[in-house]
This record gives sequence, C-alpha cells and structure tokens, in this order.
Amino acid sequence: MPANVELTGSIARIILSGNLDFSTQEDFVRATDRVLSSDAAKEIQVDMSDVTFIDSSAIRALLNLQEMAREKGKSLSIWNCNEQIRDTFAIGGFDRMFILR
Repeated sequence: MPANVELTGSIARIILSGNLDFSTQEDFVRATDRVLSSDAAKEIQVDMSDVTFIDSSAIRALLNLQEMAREKGKSLSIWNCNEQIRDTFAIGGFDRMFILR
C-alpha cells in the first residue's frame, strides 16, 4: 500500500491505495508522521479513492492519527471511501467517529 503525502498550504493529504492492513501500516505511519510534523498543516485529509480493503489494524491506525491530530490542533477527515469501505466503518460504528466525505 503506497501512502503518498501532498502538502498544500494548510492542507495535508495522505493518499492511500490498495489494501490497508497490518502488513502495510508502516508506510501509513511514515505518512502520518510527516503530516503531523508539518506546522503549516492544520487540516489532514485521508484520501481512500484507491483503497480496496481495510482491516481493524488500519482503523486503529486512523483512530490513533485522529487522536494525535486533535492533540496538535489539526482536523482529520476521510475522503472518497468506496461502498465496501463505508460499510466496514458503519458495521463497527466508526462512521460516527470519523468525518467521512
């Protein structure tokens, strides 16, 4: 799972693709470290346009990112989830914990 980061003004985008699971979380952690360390970034957008699968370890990583972002005064939103990913969030009630766009 490649995790690319784009920093534009006050917006930091983490662009994910492929499977988000335990085996790919190191790449995601590197991306989150980069956006969290950017003083200019006040809004973090996680783009899941090309994500095909997400498991509980990825949801836990997103929850951790949300907590760390809040501590640094940054907002977090998740963008472009396909129906399968939205269903996964909904089953666990995570659709009420994240801002999904």
